[in-house]
Amino acid sequence: MRVAAAATVIAFALGAAACGEAPELGTIAAASTVGDHETTTCATAVVIELSRQIAAEVDCMSPGQLVAFAEGGGIVFAGSAVLPYVSETAREDLLAAVAAGAGRSLEVTSAYRTVAQQYLLYAWFQRGRCGITAAAVPGNSNHESGRAIDVSNYSAWIATLADHAWDQTVPGDPVHFDHAMSPDIRGTDVAAFQRLWNRNNPGDAIAEDGQWGPQTEARLVVAPAEGFARGPMCAPGGLAMSIDAIDAPRVMAPRARATVSLTLRNSGSMPWPAGTAIVTAEPAGRASGFAELGWPAPDRPAVIDAEVAPGAVVAIDVEVVAPDVAVVTELTESFAMLAGSTRFGMLALVVRVDPDASASGGCNAGAAGGGPALALALVVVVNVSRRRRRRS
Repeated sequence: MRVAAAATVIAFALGAAACGEAPELGTIAAASTVGDHETTTCATAVVIELSRQIAAEVDCMSPGQLVAFAEGGGIVFAGSAVLPYVSETAREDLLAAVAAGAGRSLEVTSAYRTVAQQYLLYAWFQRGRCGITAAAVPGNSNHESGRAIDVSNYSAWIATLADHAWDQTVPGDPVHFDHAMSPDIRGTDVAAFQRLWNRNNPGDAIAEDGQWGPQTEARLVVAPAEGFARGPMCAPGGLAMSIDAIDAPRVMAPRARATVSLTLRNSGSMPWPAGTAIVTAEPAGRASGFAELGWPAPDRPAVIDAEVAPGAVVAIDVEVVAPDVAVVTELTESFAMLAGSTRFGMLALVVRVDPDASASGGCNAGAAGGGPALALALVVVVNVSRRRRRRS
């Protein structure tokens, strides 16, 4: 079954292809592994979808231990690797601190961090890469506790955060704040990964003990960075989604248009009902920068108009337009599936918008309204080492 994001989808050449040069395409047919990224990047965003699965599995194991906080209202997420989860008490105090912040923005660079992200940070530290001068062994980071955040503009927030039980606790790491009044749930992310591994690899099961060790490390290295086919199973109705393939330009010229093809599989135990949509992930209802005029709504690139049975595959075409930028710009977006009021599955997308892609002239397709939008690829790539600091 193929679903168009609008009533009519028109195929066309884009960017460089309009000048007689084939566009650069990225087809994702098999996931990269966590270990693939030990020497190729400094971005924990490459494992953000596996990390979202781990966080969701933690919530399956211990409902309410992790709650989400949204961007907006004074909170800014700096980068695409932020997992905005803390304990419920920590969130209440964080929001109270922001409300008391007299209109200042709190720039959050990191919150909850899973064992997958911590593994990469520790591997980069061991190799002397990415400017990391210290990193905790996986399973032991403060950020895996569910009660830690990093704030880039920390100096403006020290007193206000302290007034609301958020304190600087790591010497030499001034961006780091802990909410010591919240429970420390370190180890639950390791157990969550172990559960996900066993669910997807029943013939190679390991202990689900929450302990980091050689057996768990060996599996994490070969785990799919973009997430397991069978994700957390505690969503109402057993709803789950896995990604079979994505066809998308990796590079676009400013204001160029493109068609992105997604192949998604129902990997859960219940059907996706008619009307299931792809929507912007966090915060809910936010208009996407990818939005084309033909989208059903600015926060949803596609709606599936027929039921999708467990195990079935649906192909979805999405029209996008690149923003008008003067310098090379990498931009990202995350989407989720929405069935009724239930969100499940995650899809992370990234594009490089490059003015040189149209240097020969005449390659841009004008974007109506000039709204910012992106072409899509599966692996999110952003630098996490803009600042040299200790990673606790």
